[in-house]
Amino acid sequence: MKHFASTHSHTQNSVREHTPIYDVDAYNQQQRRRQRQQTLINTASYLCIFGLAFSMLFWGV
Repeated sequence: MKHFASTHSHTQNSVREHTPIYDVDAYNQQQRRRQRQQTLINTASYLCIFGLAFSMLFWGV
């Protein structure tokens, strides 16, 4: 009975469920959109960090 209890425990994360993909084209479009958004966020973050560091050099901080 321990085996049943351990496999159905809420603390065990090794068992992962997923929903099946019915529309592969829509799934691929969604993945590309997420990738573009993540790339845009990363680029904006790096530009802000670079701009702040570069401006601090001229402020003499």
